[in-house]
Amino acid sequence: MDIQMPEMDGFEATRKVRDKERNFNNSIQNGDALVGAYENLPNWHVPVLAMTADVIQATHEECLKCGMDGYVSKPFEAEQLYREVSRFLQTTSNVI
Repeated sequence: MDIQMPEMDGFEATRKVRDKERNFNNSIQNGDALVGAYENLPNWHVPVLAMTADVIQATHEECLKCGMDGYVSKPFEAEQLYREVSRFLQTTSNVI
């Protein structure tokens, strides 16, 4: 997730993703949505990795505060990006 997108910054976009995610998970828990219809995942979580040229600690903290799962500063090495993304691929539960 790029933090400095033109229409909506990455913080707000992540907050919207987390709101939708929370509403959807509440629907499943309340029985309004069938878990089986959604690959048997009772608690959905969309991984969000921040990407920004800003290296200020406050930005990193805001990323985590708004619900992002990780942070990569630009410019970055390909290996660094692969390492961060691989954290989301190591688990098979609760991630879509």
